[in-house]
This record gives sequence, structure tokens and C-alpha cells, in this order.
Amino acid sequence: MPKIVDHDKCRQEMLEKCFYFFGQKGYSNITLVDIANEIGVSKGKLYHYFPSKENVLNELIAWAAIENVNEYERRAGSVNSFQDRVDQIVFVLKESGEFYRNILLLAADLFRVMNIEQVTKLYAFFSEYYISMISEMLNISREFAQSIFLHIIGIIFNSLALNNINEYNKQVDTLSTILRPIIVNAPYSKKKAAQKFNEIINSQKLVLPKTVAMKNKITKIKKDIIEQKNSYLKKQLNNSR
Repeated sequence: MPKIVDHDKCRQEMLEKCFYFFGQKGYSNITLVDIANEIGVSKGKLYHYFPSKENVLNELIAWAAIENVNEYERRAGSVNSFQDRVDQIVFVLKESGEFYRNILLLAADLFRVMNIEQVTKLYAFFSEYYISMISEMLNISREFAQSIFLHIIGIIFNSLALNNINEYNKQVDTLSTILRPIIVNAPYSKKKAAQKFNEIINSQKLVLPKTVAMKNKITKIKKDIIEQKNSYLKKQLNNSR
């Protein structure tokens, strides 16, 4: 009797195995043969499920969104209070820091290799999946959920640019602190929520920089950028000789 193969499960396992491989190596630096070797399957088997490298990348993004949102639903969907839901969502956010950084690297590759219509369609699916989950889990408007989603993308990019996962966790905690009065307290007492939000804002004394000092700092930054640019051009000129 022939062995029954679960093709969906097999596809999912292959995507999971090559998820970080794409992010670490970069789309342009790997071939289907490299992918097959990395995940331990024959090139023929890989072709059977994914006819092209672009197809692998495309499905990776969709797979990542589905897997991650399912994890949020599993953790946060099992509790009833908003306080506990926020706790669970923050927990998954922190747990998924490296996962999100890799997704951002994959997204950058998408813009390089796919036409804008394909990228827009895939991003629409990806973002809507997350925004709908946030809106439903926290019982907030879609517009508010979208703002949270976009803020999280900024946090991920910031930690990637700084190459510091601790910065990611720090900013997730800050976002959580800001949102809790609005999401946890506001449904029961807007006055209490306003008081807590005011406490958060006033917990740090904000000192605006003096105008002259700020202008001097901006001037220095511009000067540094110009010097770096000139240095780079000089090196390029020397290398071309």
C-alpha cells in the first residue's frame, strides 16, 4: 500500500526550515540547490512544492504571518480579561523579536525581486491578518489597531538598524505601558484611564533643547554626513584607478 503523504504538512515543514536561511543569506545570494541542501531534501522534491525561488519567498511571508497570528490567538484567546490579553500579547511580541527581524529582511528582498503589484497584494494580506487580530483581541477599532501595527514595524526596524534585540524589548515595554491605560482601563473608567495616562506622561520630565543648541547639533550632523559622503567618493575614485 503506497504511503500517504501529507503535502500541506511537508510544505509547512520546508518553509519553517528555510525561514531564517533566507534572512541570513539574502535572496540574491542563494539558489534552489542551496535551499534544498539547507533543509535536507532533493532538488526535485523542492521543485515539486516550489517551482521557483521567488515562489518560496512569497509563501514564506504568508506562512510566517499565519503561524505567528495563530500563536497570538492560542495565547491571548484563552484568557478573558484585557489585562491578561495584553500580558500575553506582550509576551509573544518579545518572544518573536528575532522572528520579526527576519520577516523585515525577507520583506526587503521582496521589494528587490517582485513587481510592486505583487508586493502590495502580499503586504495587504500580511498587514490585514495582523490588524484584524489586534482589533479583535483588544476590542479596539481597526484604525487604532493599524496604528499599533505600524508602530511595531517601526520598533522592529529600529532594533534591526541598531543590531540590538534588547532595544526591541525595551520599546515593546514602552508601547505596552502607553497602551495599557487606553485598552485595559478605558472600557471601565475613562477618568481612571486618563489619570494613569497622565501619570505616564509626567513620569519623565521633558526638557526641550534650546533653539541655538539644537541648530548647532543639526549643523554638525549635516557636516558629518557630507564628510562621510566625500570620504566614500574619494575611496571609490582611488579604487577605480
